[in-house]
Amino acid sequence: MSFAENLVYLRQHYGVTQEGLAEQLGVSRQTVSKWEAGTNYPEMDKLLALCDLFHVSMDDLMRGSVHIAKENDTERYDRHMNRYSASVAIGVACAIFSVSAQQVLEALGTPENLQAAALMLCVVAAVTLGIVAGLSHSEFKRRNPAIEPRYSAEVLNRFGSRYPALIAVGVALIFAGVILLVALTPENSASSADEMLESLVTAAFLLMIATAAGIITWTCMQKSKYDLSEFTYIAHRQDLGAEVPPTVATKTPRAVRAESVMGALCGVIMLLALIVFLVWGIVPLSDQMAAGGGFDKWELKDAIRSGQGGFAVSWIAFVVGGILCGIVCIVGSVLTKSKEDWVAEARKEDAWLKYACEDADANDPWVRDAEERKAGPDARPRR
Repeated sequence: MSFAENLVYLRQHYGVTQEGLAEQLGVSRQTVSKWEAGTNYPEMDKLLALCDLFHVSMDDLMRGSVHIAKENDTERYDRHMNRYSASVAIGVACAIFSVSAQQVLEALGTPENLQAAALMLCVVAAVTLGIVAGLSHSEFKRRNPAIEPRYSAEVLNRFGSRYPALIAVGVALIFAGVILLVALTPENSASSADEMLESLVTAAFLLMIATAAGIITWTCMQKSKYDLSEFTYIAHRQDLGAEVPPTVATKTPRAVRAESVMGALCGVIMLLALIVFLVWGIVPLSDQMAAGGGFDKWELKDAIRSGQGGFAVSWIAFVVGGILCGIVCIVGSVLTKSKEDWVAEARKEDAWLKYACEDADANDPWVRDAEERKAGPDARPRR
């Protein structure tokens, strides 16, 4: 591709008009038109400015194909993010699976030191995967600070249709594991066969939880991969002065910060709910534990299952925590919206308000006079 073809492609790719690009470079629209027609070439300072504006190399802009370069960037980004997502998802699943492996070895009568070794081996593998994935991701970002992947609408739509199903599969696996645990766990652990069955059921439950966690983690990271691509593209369009497509729902920095704060609050609430559940359940058993010389894990499981101590009612902490998280999200979404957000939402939802606002702008004398001054004296109607 020639320089003129590359320039046309970049300008159209980001939705920039000739006037907008000319304003960014400090030249006239006719100059940009001549560049795209191939009748003239920009000076070196303008070429460098074009490379900075569109995040391309001089060689690709003048002699190569920026279209192919952008496609190659997208492929490299996609391969890296797929490896990164898989490594993190496997690490999360492996961390949970470590307890499942320990339960299986316990059911088989393996010595405790080998059980601990197997658990630690899985944990070390999970931590190693996380460290390697995190460092490789940081290195990729350092080496490619200006990479701008851009997925086609077909790819985005295909993942968008799969995303709810994958999340649903992960949630269904969690519920299936809970049902399996409740249905197959023996009522008591009097015999060695019952203890073995309980360990195997617990191992199967944790294996299902690990699989579900891996699926949900991978799916969410894939969604963030596509979202980051869209956000980067939209941000670059805005930097170039181009209009954002009407079908794109952009987020302001204030909205992103509000979502992060609400997510952190919900996480704190659920951690507090877990603390209340454990303290409320175990403290009433402290006297019994002290008198009997302590509980082994089987007695503790029986105490939780039969509702001894405070476990009969301490589960309410999770219900209250979930309700509080819902309240935080609802109230936070209302309080963090700006006036512009409310107006934009109202125009989107209420067609009459949209047309009323357009009519008000059209009939506003200040707006009309400004438009007439911009158009020139010849365009003003005679009064």
